[in-house]
Amino acid sequence: MNHLLKYVKNERGSQLIEFVAIFPLIIFAFLFVWQMALAAYTFVVAEGAARDGARVASVSGIGDTEAIASSVQQSARGLDVLGISPSVSSGSYGEEVHVDIEVALKTINVPFVGELDYEITGTATMPYEYEENP
Repeated sequence: MNHLLKYVKNERGSQLIEFVAIFPLIIFAFLFVWQMALAAYTFVVAEGAARDGARVASVSGIGDTEAIASSVQQSARGLDVLGISPSVSSGSYGEEVHVDIEVALKTINVPFVGELDYEITGTATMPYEYEENP
C-alpha cells in the first residue's frame, strides 16, 4: 500500500503533460497574431496603392486607366489587385478624383481550416487637376 501511495504522489512528468496541453494554444496565439499582422499590412498597402492611383488619376485624368493600373500594381507589390475603379465627383473644393481598389487579403493556410478568401478595399480622394485642353 505504501508503494501505491508513493506512486500516486509522484509528480514526475507533470510539467511535460502541462506543456503538451498548452502548446497548441501557444501555436494558435502565434498564428492569430501573425494573421492580424498580415491583415494590417494588406490594409496599409491597399490604402497606399489607392493613394498612388488617385495621384496619377488626378494629374493624367481618369481616362488613362493603364497609367493608373500600373501605378497601383507597383504600389501594391506582393498583393493580388482584384479591381480598380476611378471616378470623378464634385466635392466641396471643386472636382475630386476618387479611386477604389480591391485587393485579396493575405492569409495563413491553417490545417483543417484552409485559406480564407477576404477582400480589402482601399480608397483615396485627391483634387482633380487634369485639364483636357491645356
